[in-house]
Amino acid sequence: MPEIKPTQTRIINTFVDKMMADKGLDAMSAEEQAELKKNLRVKVEEQIEQAMLRALSDAQLLELEKLVDDGVSDEELDRFFADSGVDFTKAAEQAMIEFRKAFLASAAGEM
Repeated sequence: MPEIKPTQTRIINTFVDKMMADKGLDAMSAEEQAELKKNLRVKVEEQIEQAMLRALSDAQLLELEKLVDDGVSDEELDRFFADSGVDFTKAAEQAMIEFRKAFLASAAGEM
């Protein structure tokens, strides 16, 4: 998978902060909030990666698997995703929307 870039990290951090604020987790301690934020960030990134993989065709998945097995560079993986013809921004946005809905519907600290 392509490496998460600094701009993407800021977007994900802002997204998680907003979700937590909207959930109203004021009763949690600062330590609990920090731990939840870390866990949510990891889960959001996983959901985005899964959405990216689901957007690829079977043939592209096989090609990606071969590239990973061959140990290609991050630049080559970035090029593979860029050349795939898939709108990964849309896939990531949809994954984030679904994640947000699930989080806001869950019990505090759950997920």
